[in-house]
Amino acid sequence: MKRFSLNDILLLPMEYPMASYQDKVAVIETSLFGLRRPKELFSIDAFAIGCVTAGNCVSEFNNNPYALNTGDLFILTPTHTCRLIGCSPDYRVRMLLLDSDSRNLSVHLNYLVKSEIWTQTYFNPVIRMSREEALIMKGCIERIIEQINREDCPNKSSFIQLSIVWHHVELDNIMRKQANYTADSNTPLTRQQSLARELYLLIVTNYKTEHKSKFYSDKMCLTPQYLNQITSRIFGKTLSGLISDLLFSTARSMLISSDMSVQEIADELHFTDQASFSKFIKKTSGMSPNVLRKTNPHQYSI
Repeated sequence: MKRFSLNDILLLPMEYPMASYQDKVAVIETSLFGLRRPKELFSIDAFAIGCVTAGNCVSEFNNNPYALNTGDLFILTPTHTCRLIGCSPDYRVRMLLLDSDSRNLSVHLNYLVKSEIWTQTYFNPVIRMSREEALIMKGCIERIIEQINREDCPNKSSFIQLSIVWHHVELDNIMRKQANYTADSNTPLTRQQSLARELYLLIVTNYKTEHKSKFYSDKMCLTPQYLNQITSRIFGKTLSGLISDLLFSTARSMLISSDMSVQEIADELHFTDQASFSKFIKKTSGMSPNVLRKTNPHQYSI
């Protein structure tokens, strides 16, 4: 199976113009011509939000087939496997690609991970949109491209991040209005997928106060070893890794977008003391909380 990094994708020959910024965010439009061979399984080491802009196709995500028509949208994580089963000659897809490094995800992690409605898209990644909804999302993508291509702008990264937040809020609004997920595959979830969903929602609800794997294994009456098997298979991370990612993302956002002291943030996230919180931030980012804050002053505030 071929695994593409975001940088790998940016180096591929493209039939249509693309926009990218510092290998962290990119918008591409492609016919996936190079991946049209049968049984070509691949994955993308990035969060990918794609929309079919022309034609139609049958794609396979995590072994489930979906028929996609013009205007349909899909949301993929780095742990999804993909395969293009077949498509019309005029098939084109536009994709927003976001760096999978959790340290760069503060701008969109709240939407991709912390919301139950987004968590469910791991299991049902296809969203059917009306013409009006598709036009809204097209406008959001064009806004991101506009900010990426903006020249002589000292706050360029902030404008890009704000446009990405706008995109996610609009998509979140569409998803909540639909309140369900229509897909061609009626394949029931496996036991591990069902447990992964239950576990993930449990983590999202409790990660600020419960940092230890034992809490979650006790809640689910399963061993930590079995939960690690599930999270490694479904999400590509250990249970403690998932908890750490959420803690770091929240801590980083609070450091660079609020005036809370380091002690106040440590208390909010239920670390035993400021020293243990600082050690966690240093281990995860390579910087102390104060250096991290000075390096990115209010970068993500809206």
